[in-house]
Amino acid sequence: MKRIKSGWGGEDVMKQLRVLVKSVCLRRTKTSKIDGEPILQLPPKVTEKVHVVFDQRESQVYEELNTSTQRQITRYLDSGTLGRNYSHVLVLLLRLRQACCHPLLMQEFRNEPSPSIPGVDKIANAKLLSAAVVQRIKENDDEEDGTCPVCMDSVINATIYIPCGHHVCSECWIRISDSAAANGAINLEDDGPTVIKCQNCRGPVDPAKLTDTNSFKQVHDPSSMPESSAGAGDINGANEDEDPEATASSDEYDSDSPTEEDDAESKKKSKSKSLAELRKDALKNKAEKKKYIRRLEKGWFPSTKITKTLEILQANEDRGLEEKTIIFSQFTSLLDLLEVPLARRGWNHTRFDGSMNLKERNAAVTAFTNDPSCKIMLVSLKAGNSGLNLVAASHVIMFDPFWNPYIEDQAVDRAHRIGQVRNVFVHRLLIENTVEDRIVTLQDQKRELISGALDEGGTMNVSRLDARELAYLFVCFHIRLFSRCLLLPDPLLTHLLHRV
Repeated sequence: MKRIKSGWGGEDVMKQLRVLVKSVCLRRTKTSKIDGEPILQLPPKVTEKVHVVFDQRESQVYEELNTSTQRQITRYLDSGTLGRNYSHVLVLLLRLRQACCHPLLMQEFRNEPSPSIPGVDKIANAKLLSAAVVQRIKENDDEEDGTCPVCMDSVINATIYIPCGHHVCSECWIRISDSAAANGAINLEDDGPTVIKCQNCRGPVDPAKLTDTNSFKQVHDPSSMPESSAGAGDINGANEDEDPEATASSDEYDSDSPTEEDDAESKKKSKSKSLAELRKDALKNKAEKKKYIRRLEKGWFPSTKITKTLEILQANEDRGLEEKTIIFSQFTSLLDLLEVPLARRGWNHTRFDGSMNLKERNAAVTAFTNDPSCKIMLVSLKAGNSGLNLVAASHVIMFDPFWNPYIEDQAVDRAHRIGQVRNVFVHRLLIENTVEDRIVTLQDQKRELISGALDEGGTMNVSRLDARELAYLFVCFHIRLFSRCLLLPDPLLTHLLHRV
């Protein structure tokens, strides 16, 4: 595969690869044919790239962030430490991707805490890790550090298994545990042994024995924590970088306290929290959720992509064809931001994400499928890209691009599948001249690589970025830096290359 990605060997090598793959792989796609006839009859699927342009405010935010990011990457390349800082590079990319969606994702949702798990004391569980595992995590010598090994996306506050210490992002863990529970693999009301396996070492994972990165740092590496959270003692390990604007954007909050002094104290505490912290509190009870919604609505403003999304939804409404739409995004906080204008326009909608339990998710799917007035569904890409039947929808909006193009294809197939009777229209929202354009270019290159290996296309784990791709994403027009990255030594490339 390295020879193929480097352009060596030509067609002869690709033929050898096809023979090898076909000998071990049986694959059928929607376009496969038997005796000259398609094996599946589906309405057409039309995909369009909808390019939109930043307004002046968003453009300024993005350019400032992009400039500072380029400087940081240049420092890593000059010092030869790009490989050792892979996880930080992914965080920098994450910030650029968030800036393309909405400025608030960077300003007030910088480090979203992982959702709390009822009955799980993450601080206590972090103390159960052995000394060897603690040392391994602290040294960060694992080449997968900074990425979720399941979805291959960047992860800041990962869910950590006990006792092996391997990690996964919170949304992927919710999918794993929900799937196991639905299939009878575990019984959360039993004290019996679990059969969930760690994706890295295949060791057993107990759903009640979990911790996260922030809790781990509080217990084993408090010096690496910001002062505001190092001594907080939050069992869920919240770790937030508060933005000055984020902490002063609202003056009024609900309070359940009957006294004026307690009410004033509640307001003071609420104003000192970022939106991400309020969002975490909102999962606890309805009163906290009301505070979060009020704060979100008061400080809300549209982004270029949200405005375009509303235009597409309004056009669907104006046609009067009772068309339904699914909106996919990688960022659940962005789904919160989308709910504000939908509620203001009185559009009935539902939602499907990793913070919801199995009963709530089933209710959301049922409402979207059976309720004629519910025409919009907001879906987290990680939680809802597979296993759902949403043929009630004929429009799919991909709010932001993902590294692996086949994850997006799976998401679109929630609507374009057996049972669909309408044409399916896919709208991929992209900001011109940003990292998103370059992500799509890399997606096309990965598709070409896989299509060359499999006659009818296919899926491989093509999410991890190598050094050349990282340079292209960050500094597409920075010739000096890009050229330097092409000359990186083989050991560094080996460290960065994914197993393909």
